[in-house]
Amino acid sequence: MKSIYKTLLGAGTSFMLIASPAVATAKYPDAPVTFVVPGPAGSGTDAIGRLLADEFSRMWGQPVVVENRAGASGMIGTQYLLRAAPDGYTILLGHVSTHSIVPAVRRPAPYHPVKDFAAIGKIGTSSNVLVVAGNSDIRTVEDLSVLGKNGQTISYGSPGVGLSQHFNGFTFGQVTKNDMLHVPYKGSGPAMTDLIGGRINMMFVTPPAAKSAVDSGQLRALAQTSELRQKAFPNTPTFAELGMPELTNLSWWGLFAPAGTPIEAVQTLNHSLEQVLKKPTVQRQLEAMVIEPAEPVSPAEFREFVGKDFEVWNKLVEESGIRIQG
Repeated sequence: MKSIYKTLLGAGTSFMLIASPAVATAKYPDAPVTFVVPGPAGSGTDAIGRLLADEFSRMWGQPVVVENRAGASGMIGTQYLLRAAPDGYTILLGHVSTHSIVPAVRRPAPYHPVKDFAAIGKIGTSSNVLVVAGNSDIRTVEDLSVLGKNGQTISYGSPGVGLSQHFNGFTFGQVTKNDMLHVPYKGSGPAMTDLIGGRINMMFVTPPAAKSAVDSGQLRALAQTSELRQKAFPNTPTFAELGMPELTNLSWWGLFAPAGTPIEAVQTLNHSLEQVLKKPTVQRQLEAMVIEPAEPVSPAEFREFVGKDFEVWNKLVEESGIRIQG
């Protein structure tokens, strides 16, 4: 009997020694992770993605490969994520366009921003800035509004149909009761070139795209859509300060995985993001991009945030009648 016990004990010990490495290897992540960026290389979203990918790679001891899937306001990259296996090894850098605006403005909706994803966590926020040409006589929002009330249609550029800058311009016309002419471009760069050249009257633009032109005097910032003044534009009033709270809204960025991703992987990603955002070097780099690093939130809290933001944009789309078919 004793010999049988010793044999079983030996077998059990051998099993444990063999099994232990397998258990250790199964710790997530134990293989390269693909980081989908739904924008072109060199874009602001790409800069955020590469910053986080580099930090995650060092933290996990695994390669994190950035894969740019640009097009259709981020929809192409987002749909690419949804075709990936829900195993935690493909994650998406989503934002307000991919998860609030695109599913609200496109018909049929390409996906549901909450049900089709595992929300991981928020990265940071920023807000659009209303700008005019630096050599323009327009120095305040009131000056711009008077221009319209004198019978002139106010033309405004945007980086594309159905983006936040497009809706900001629409809402500006509604609030100030001015006739607006939307001029869509393929990106903010060409639009700002025409604005500086006097071909359009105004545009809403993201802070990273606007800051250098504002600092150089090529553009003049009149107001910003943030709740509080952004650090990059301390002398520019918010629309709320000007009595136009309807124009208050945020751009935001966050991480997502496909629905059905194991909760253990989601929690690991959330914790990793929280640790990265605490690093002073990361905070400084985000702030240089005019992005306010987010306070830590749980996956459930981020999921709730995305759902509420989608509802806000869905309501605005209904009011504006702006739709994109296909």
